[in-house]
Amino acid sequence: MIEFNGIKSEAVGLRLLGKVEFSQAQRDITEVVVPGRDGIVLISNERLEKINQNFSFRLKRIGSNTLEQQMQVVKEWLDRPKGAFSSFLWEADELYQYQGRFISATYSRENNVFMAVDITFQFQPIKFLKVGLNPVTVTTGSTLKNIGKAVSNPVITLTGTGNVKLNINTKIYVFKNINEGIVVDSENEVVTSLDGYQPQWDKAFNWPLPVLGLGDSKISWDNSAFKVSVTPRWGVLV
Repeated sequence: MIEFNGIKSEAVGLRLLGKVEFSQAQRDITEVVVPGRDGIVLISNERLEKINQNFSFRLKRIGSNTLEQQMQVVKEWLDRPKGAFSSFLWEADELYQYQGRFISATYSRENNVFMAVDITFQFQPIKFLKVGLNPVTVTTGSTLKNIGKAVSNPVITLTGTGNVKLNINTKIYVFKNINEGIVVDSENEVVTSLDGYQPQWDKAFNWPLPVLGLGDSKISWDNSAFKVSVTPRWGVLV
């Protein structure tokens, strides 16, 4: 079973077939041919590539739906995020949440009862430990330990009014003229109001946004009127 954009595959009539294959994220490497030199020179672009993963299902009718009507339910489910990345859960890898988006699907009718469905999703190269997707309230001077294997792009919520300097290890991040609070989402590279609707980029005076490196991250801030919570998004390679 998979869960895409908050809806389980079984809820739309899909049963995941038994075969499970895992793909691995690859490094983005440029191969350069140098005249007069044997072989190639490798240049790292310091990034990981996306991954395409195929899943095979059997589609059955739910209620009074025909197979064609049930197929339409699946199509609408897959299209709901409008091509954007969304949360993706997979029972074969139950400790993690992927960021996935729908790429393509083929539907093959086997008989009047079942239809074979092959769906391709595209994943970001880092998957998140589920335990790192819950917000953690921190006190100034406290330490968060990265339990993943990749640099984390967290969500940091600053609740308060005024100016504040946030320290993560030796790096200082300055935020000014905050009214009630802001949400700093380093993964999606946005700064918003607490409700997530109003852009608040004018409150952030540093770029790039905060990250949590491998190992320990000591967090402190200079304005006691602020409260800070962190959703760390601990990640590992897909």
